[in-house]
Amino acid sequence: MILTQPHFACVAAAIGLLIHFVVATGPLNGLPVLNGPVPVVPLGLGSKKRVGEFIHPGIWHTHDDLERIRLGVGNGQEPWKSAFEKFSLDSFSQASYVMQGPKSIICRGGCNNNYTTFSNDVHAAYQNALMWYITKNESHWDRSTTILDAWGTNLTSIIGTDTSLLVGLEGDMFANAAEIMRWEGGWVEAGAKASGGSGFSNQLYWLFARQSIIIGQANYGMVSIKALLSFAIYLDDVTLYNYAVHAFQNDLCAGIYGNFHPETGQGAETGRDQGHAQGALGWTAEAARIMQSQGTDVYSLGDNLLLKAAEYTAKYNLGYDVPYDPKFYRCEAVLINGPWAMPSNISRGAVQSTPKVWDILYYQYVIKRGLRAPYTTKMKLTINDLGGEGSPGTSSPDDHPSWGDLIWSYDKKGQFINDDGRTIWGGGAIGPNGTGMINSA
Repeated sequence: MILTQPHFACVAAAIGLLIHFVVATGPLNGLPVLNGPVPVVPLGLGSKKRVGEFIHPGIWHTHDDLERIRLGVGNGQEPWKSAFEKFSLDSFSQASYVMQGPKSIICRGGCNNNYTTFSNDVHAAYQNALMWYITKNESHWDRSTTILDAWGTNLTSIIGTDTSLLVGLEGDMFANAAEIMRWEGGWVEAGAKASGGSGFSNQLYWLFARQSIIIGQANYGMVSIKALLSFAIYLDDVTLYNYAVHAFQNDLCAGIYGNFHPETGQGAETGRDQGHAQGALGWTAEAARIMQSQGTDVYSLGDNLLLKAAEYTAKYNLGYDVPYDPKFYRCEAVLINGPWAMPSNISRGAVQSTPKVWDILYYQYVIKRGLRAPYTTKMKLTINDLGGEGSPGTSSPDDHPSWGDLIWSYDKKGQFINDDGRTIWGGGAIGPNGTGMINSA
């Protein structure tokens, strides 16, 4: 169903009734899902006008980003050299990683919470994709793509009260792994054929993208926005991408202005706890990174509002006092014992378990843009002293990709404009002649 702008009020009134059956292709046929219509939104900053405008690879990493990582490691340049030494030792970076799935049904929230098998396999698929690109060792190509195909042809349902969170975190990373392997590695998903099939992209559309359309609030909502951006790019879905771009800038419950006070940078969940306050920073930064890959700068939106928010939250978590406006809080705060009279001290501080959000902010603003950010810088250095945002051997993946010194880093100030002229898409090439697939009888 496609709705135009005047129908938003009707959508809002009916949204609670949008539990229904959809008819998909392959084994997903008749799957019960919770999803909403994709509104056709006004064009604005970052919108696409046609499908051919998408850059691939172009989610967290463009071709140029991947080359910067590969060359940094290959040339023994810091911070890539030391970061890769740790990254390459991590259990999820091994070509010998033993897949824990696939499963046909995974659940998060109010259920058996068996999603950790998917979470672990997704991290292994993504990290092996990076290992393959950096080393060109085919064993990593095999490990990443077999995980993508195994889950892509077997998973039929995602359920639970935290479905949107599961889809927005693990689903997003899964799409990033697939984007690298498809456009740089030449992977063709199992089941791909002219008449449609049961492969990864069918699953991505019905199980992941369609279940993210109803966007939540605050950090939870930003998870869905960033994931929708990723899904839309992989699927070349202009309407879905523009919807997510519009939500990032205009959704007053989940977008950037719903998450951060425009004057002070106070987070909408500062009064809830510091884990969620920092998570919102990371997911907003990751969403902005995706739009950067597509050629749009939203890091500078609102006079560098995200940087202002990072400075506010870093300052408080480093032990300093910050101004607090009790009238700025997240939508539906009553769900989590809000609104709040003061900043929460729950999870306050800079410790090893601090959400892995500070590297991406530090490299975007302090290094790439050359902006002054004393508290963000101090937070970054404090976490570095604790081992940094990447620890080999972890068996519990974080809600963020971690390994920031490897995947988010720049070594100097600069624009780092992507060279999108290599193919009609950008850095990548796909199909036997490099310009697309060939369907023939």
